[in-house]
Amino acid sequence: MNSNFMNMVAKASKNKSLFDSSVESIKDALDASVKVNQTIPQHMTPKAQPTTGWLRGALSYPWAIVCLVIPAVLDMAL
Repeated sequence: MNSNFMNMVAKASKNKSLFDSSVESIKDALDASVKVNQTIPQHMTPKAQPTTGWLRGALSYPWAIVCLVIPAVLDMAL
């Protein structure tokens, strides 16, 4: 009975050490993967977004100019 219990404890400690080494190897691989992903190579630098040429804000919409600005200018002129 005692040797059977000791065998179970030995197997459990061996399985625990295998599990711990597996967790450590996964952790190391994940850390290495994150470090590789954090460094951006020069050919992968983000490019500036092209602009449309419109002003920012309400005047950036052509319908705002046609529906609001032009009638207001015509009302003031007439």
